Amino acid sequence: MDFVRRLEDFFEKYIEGFFNARFSGGLQPVEIAKRLAREMESDRTVGISLIYVPNQYSVFLGKEDYERLTPYGQAIRDELAVFVAAEAKRKGYTIVGKPIVDIFCDEAGGRGQFRVVSHYSEPLPEEPEREATGPVQLSDTRVFGKLPPPVSRQASVAGLLTVVKGLDTGLQVDLGAERANIGRRESNELPLTDMNTSRLHAYVVFEDGGHSLYDAKSLNGTYVNDHRVTRKRLKAGDRIKVGNTVILYEVK
Repeated sequence: MDFVRRLEDFFEKYIEGFFNARFSGGLQPVEIAKRLAREMESDRTVGISLIYVPNQYSVFLGKEDYERLTPYGQAIRDELAVFVAAEAKRKGYTIVGKPIVDIFCDEAGGRGQFRVVSHYSEPLPEEPEREATGPVQLSDTRVFGKLPPPVSRQASVAGLLTVVKGLDTGLQVDLGAERANIGRRESNELPLTDMNTSRLHAYVVFEDGGHSLYDAKSLNGTYVNDHRVTRKRLKAGDRIKVGNTVILYEVK
């Protein structure tokens, strides 16, 4: 694959073996691309006439790997986003929204370890149902609805975010299986007027049976119970601080 060769050349030239076999676990740059492809497959959704795949992917690296990658982060994110688009096109899948690959630090991750989480940042379009144009041969025709979602996206926990301090005190948003964005952007699920927050400051996703908070590379950082975090599994009563705003997380 041309992408794999280009990515390997990039790492060899600029990153001095960041992801080569000398690292424990034998992590290679192609492994990130392969994991993205697998995540795309596992989270695809079958519509009436199209197959949709997520457009947003978060890659979590151990601290040591993340620090080595940081100086070249934007170039690598761009390359991986190009790969996502090319892989979807090759398989005939449809991406709603611009492909985005973000890279985050997982403080608990070890050297050579990484994981990928995917999201649909845009709602899937409504497809008109097709009228039958001839007899249906049931013996060789399979009709699909939406694929069963992965366990990590099946929300068994309903949450609530409430602004308890700041300009937007009283503002609330219900949490389920869908991603909830937090920040000054008007289209966010929790839009804030606090000028000390970024347009997209942080977001909450449902994974592994609960809600997790992610910092979206904000300028002033994201805090939970006065501790700065890049990712934090939320529990009832946690207080999230972004800018001068404090948000209470509750389980309903």
